[in-house]
Amino acid sequence: MVQITIPENYGAVIGVALGVIPVLGFIHGTITGSFRKQAKVPYPHSYASLEQCKENPKAEQFNCAQRAHANFLENASQTMLFTLVAGVKYPQLATALSAAWVVSRCLFLYGYVYSGKPQGQGRLIGATFWLAQGALWGLSVFGVGKELLSW
Repeated sequence: MVQITIPENYGAVIGVALGVIPVLGFIHGTITGSFRKQAKVPYPHSYASLEQCKENPKAEQFNCAQRAHANFLENASQTMLFTLVAGVKYPQLATALSAAWVVSRCLFLYGYVYSGKPQGQGRLIGATFWLAQGALWGLSVFGVGKELLSW
């Protein structure tokens, strides 16, 4: 029988993983949707064409918002899982790392969409989310591995 003991301060882990990260996803979607209207890109098209981008600067901005949102979706679920798993053994560190991930993702979104740098290069100001995400993965693996070795 496996018994998992949840630390007292696990609420902060849950708050970031299942509260803040999904809210950030909603914000991404809202921003992307507003630029879709301005860019006049109808559904089901995911991105504005090169011609649309040449005619309308908002189309390029929509593409940047859409890509930032897609990148968020590509990484959010695993980050939420890593946060929840790592938080069982290391709640404060998992909370801090996932909060750093959220701040970095906000900078990534801002830089990608609003910086005005060509080809989305503004996103690089938030690229540090990879470090936080990697650290959460490492903490998860380390915590689970440590637990498995103690059986």
